[in-house]
Amino acid sequence: MMMCGEVTQRVPSYRGMIRPRPAQRRQCWWWHSMALLCLGTLFLRIGDVAAAKTPCPLVQSVDISNGVENADGSIELDGVRYGSNQYFRDANSTVRGCVCLVRQCLHICCPMGSPEGEPCPPVALNVNFSMTPDGTVHDVRNLLDSPNYHLLYFNPECSGALLTLYGDEYIVRSDGLLAYGASTYDYRHYCLQADEPTALAGYCETVDVLAMHRMYSIGIILSLPFLVATFVVYALLPEMQNIPGKSLMCYVACLTVGYLLLALMRFSVYSYRSGWCVATGYLVYAALLASFFWLNVMAFDIFWTFGGSRGRSSERRKFLYYSLYGWGAPLVIVALVALLDNTEFVHESMRPQIGAEQCFVSTEMLIGFLYMYLPMLLLVSANVTFFAVTAYRIFRMEQATASALSGESRRHTKYEKDRNRYSLYLRLFIIMGVTWTVEFVTWLVREPSWLIYLVDICNCLTGIFIFVLFVWKQKVKQLLLKRFGFSQASASRNDQHTNSTISTTRTTDLKANAETRLTDVTHGN
Repeated sequence: MMMCGEVTQRVPSYRGMIRPRPAQRRQCWWWHSMALLCLGTLFLRIGDVAAAKTPCPLVQSVDISNGVENADGSIELDGVRYGSNQYFRDANSTVRGCVCLVRQCLHICCPMGSPEGEPCPPVALNVNFSMTPDGTVHDVRNLLDSPNYHLLYFNPECSGALLTLYGDEYIVRSDGLLAYGASTYDYRHYCLQADEPTALAGYCETVDVLAMHRMYSIGIILSLPFLVATFVVYALLPEMQNIPGKSLMCYVACLTVGYLLLALMRFSVYSYRSGWCVATGYLVYAALLASFFWLNVMAFDIFWTFGGSRGRSSERRKFLYYSLYGWGAPLVIVALVALLDNTEFVHESMRPQIGAEQCFVSTEMLIGFLYMYLPMLLLVSANVTFFAVTAYRIFRMEQATASALSGESRRHTKYEKDRNRYSLYLRLFIIMGVTWTVEFVTWLVREPSWLIYLVDICNCLTGIFIFVLFVWKQKVKQLLLKRFGFSQASASRNDQHTNSTISTTRTTDLKANAETRLTDVTHGN
């Protein structure tokens, strides 16, 4: 079939080229008629859709078929008047009024276990109510006592999640808006749930507020392999399992457990107020406390090493004392916290409330300070004292005994090892101590700041820092190669070369090392 405007292959004459044949003209008219018919039908459908468009969703309407229709077209039922543009007829020709256009609607979040879609009328719906737009003047009111509200027993439609607010965190204004700080939400974006003394509110998150938590969790998880690698390397090398090495292993083990569970908490793996949530909160609390105490053990150990008096305890007994302190003190504190949290010894407002508001210690400032930040500050202050006194002792020792050390090779070698260990501990303390101190400052200020992101980045990189400081060293690499039998031949060649040159270099090296100052120590390995 030939379409309108289609060029034919056969051209009979000049006349046929400039004027189509009658049959072809009838075909063009037919296609034009069909196009006009389709357009007309489309316009009619659009008109029908426009006419059928309802002024409100069906779930926000009520049956007003029994109402009284007035002369102006409005319908009145139970003292509520619906204008002509505030009601419609549904598919069953039932007259339905848009109640949310004439009264203030409120979404009611029914408790878990309530039948879906069925009303769960609360006995009271007490909220902090304000008649002023800024919310400066407010009082507690039961919204059920006001006839101006209509309750919708289903959750509002949210693109994100419903975030919970306690009664003292929000204000319901007279215009129906929920005010939370500087943000306001209309009835379509929040719901209320009856609670004592005031109702809980759930508001729709407009942004993914958990995105930073997930990113922080991912960063911590990326740090975990380096912590595990540090622990495994020290466990494989008997040469590293002295008191400093074992103390580091305990410290890394605490961080590994604490960071892993903390990442799971940030991913919201555990249900709110569940048994797993409470148990994880106590475990994270214990792991973080133990990491503080083991960092304190390392600071004290280096302080004791450079002290004037020497104890006669064996290495094994000394580490036993350290273990009793490093593990015992956190367990005592956790047991005390559990006792206070589950008994009537202290008022409820002073309890740790682990697992109540979150899977950790309560967010209340006084509670957080007493149970988390106070022990941290005490231990960090003790570490600062230990490192400062040790630095002074090193300085005095270098000033007074440089010539004596150069004449005693064994004593000088031990001194260099202890001083290098001090350098490592000092850098570790700077990384962890300063990080937690800044964490305390940001918690105290409670304002969004770039310091918060800096602390999070440092926490995420902790495992990498520890791995580089204590594992990524030439000595550890050689011990690992020797442990797996890959460096015996090269070691023998290196020993032969070292024996031939050691006598000519010992005096010069010892003299240079004896003149090293504390500022050089902090840059050593």
